[in-house]
Amino acid sequence: MSLKAKIALGVIAATAILAVALAFLGLQAKDELDKADARRKERTQAALETLRADSQKQYENFNQEQHRLAIKSIERLVIAQLDPILATPRMDVADRLRDELNGIDEAGIVELQPGGGLTFKPEKPEGSRAGLTAEESVVARRVFETGRHEFLGDVLFYPYNPPPSSTRLQYLLRLKLDIPPVAKPEPVQLPPLDEPVAADLGGVIAAAFTTLALAMLAVFVLLMFALRKFVLAPLGNVLEDSERIVKGSEGLTVQGFKGGKGKDIETLVAAFNAMFSELKAYQSDLEGKVKSATRTIKAQQQSLVIAQRLAATGTLAAGLAHEVNNPLSGMLNAARRLKKKEGLDERARDYIELIEEGLTRIENLMKQILDFSRRRDMKPERFSAEDAFRRALPLVRHRLEKKHLRLEEDIRKDLPEVYGNAEEIGQVLMNLLINAADASPEEGAVRVTIAPTEAGGVSFSVEDSGDGVPEEIRERIFDPFFTTKEPGQGTGLGLAIAHTIVDNHGGSLRAEQGATLHGARFVMELPKAELHESRRLKEAG
Repeated sequence: MSLKAKIALGVIAATAILAVALAFLGLQAKDELDKADARRKERTQAALETLRADSQKQYENFNQEQHRLAIKSIERLVIAQLDPILATPRMDVADRLRDELNGIDEAGIVELQPGGGLTFKPEKPEGSRAGLTAEESVVARRVFETGRHEFLGDVLFYPYNPPPSSTRLQYLLRLKLDIPPVAKPEPVQLPPLDEPVAADLGGVIAAAFTTLALAMLAVFVLLMFALRKFVLAPLGNVLEDSERIVKGSEGLTVQGFKGGKGKDIETLVAAFNAMFSELKAYQSDLEGKVKSATRTIKAQQQSLVIAQRLAATGTLAAGLAHEVNNPLSGMLNAARRLKKKEGLDERARDYIELIEEGLTRIENLMKQILDFSRRRDMKPERFSAEDAFRRALPLVRHRLEKKHLRLEEDIRKDLPEVYGNAEEIGQVLMNLLINAADASPEEGAVRVTIAPTEAGGVSFSVEDSGDGVPEEIRERIFDPFFTTKEPGQGTGLGLAIAHTIVDNHGGSLRAEQGATLHGARFVMELPKAELHESRRLKEAG
């Protein structure tokens, strides 16, 4: 697919994405508008319901107040009408109460008996009631006690003493007035609310899509024009010139714009030219590195020859140790037999003890040399870091004692196990201890520190009390055949071999300035046993 087609597809895809985004936003806006109209309708409906409830309550309160005022007015009229009725004899009062035109629906006379009982005689209409209700009896007794008339709904209890009047109230008039009940007002009806009309965004969306399509078309046209003029044409020139340079044409450089226009492409062209220059320089440098690597290989081959000679020397030393052991055992047995012989004077016995002590030391030294040089199974295994140090220490103790050096030990008890070859790690520690003893002055000190690392491994450090390692040679001190000792006192292979052993164990070996004895400090760090063991098993698999 050409670049133009890719750009066209990109513009179409961008237009489609923008159109989908606009449609989604339009639908979201329409939905929000519809929700806002629905919420507005709900708020209006709630306000109207509240207004209806308030109006209904006010209407009912008004009707009740009007009914109360009507009762009050009727009460005054009835009382005013009763005055002439009550002034007549009791029989005439009954007749007056039975009058159909007096506005009283029911009428009767309540009499208080001497024993406190109440009797009721209905007068209008006759036979309408047989007696008082319990509530009416309570009101009637209260009127008898107070002497003041009282209403119970639309029933009036009025005190009455027929003439000639007596001091004791004996009669009450029970009158039911013609008062219409309070009319319950009809509920206030709310006008129905119109449903909200959905927002019509069709025209806006169509206009937005049209504008988007025209804008993207204009962008596509301008982009293709700029791409053709400012990118494709200069890149064609770059490609043409690069092909000629690749074919081996000398003295050619890449050109971009013909006529010197276009700073951006000029930057690209300059980068191409710089790349070709670097390729030529790298080619020359590579030839020099190949020659240097050849010289290094030859030097390493020479060091391997020397290492083989040292190995042969070690084998010879082991053989000599075996040869020395046989006569040494005989001499030691003879010395012990002479020591047991009776009749020796004190001086002879002292000489024999000195001979036995010297021969014992020689025997122990030969055993240590044989134990260290004896070929063993070199398979890796877990071992104790402190045990490796303890096995290497006797081989260098005579050097420490010869110079009266003090050995300082700082060995942690919570050391993890190390995975690898204990003999090789012991060889490294022996080499570091020998170098520390040689670098320390008479009656100085050598400090050995063994501690766990933060990563779960073990750190060995051997520090001497000498002058330290100068900064300018620290990077070369592990190179083969590099030594700071006098000629004949060192081969320069000890630290190189030690560095190789530690590297094979997945650890590191470095030299630094000591902080305690202020001499050289060599630090060997070995990884956690589980980590190195899993790596070795993976390599073996």
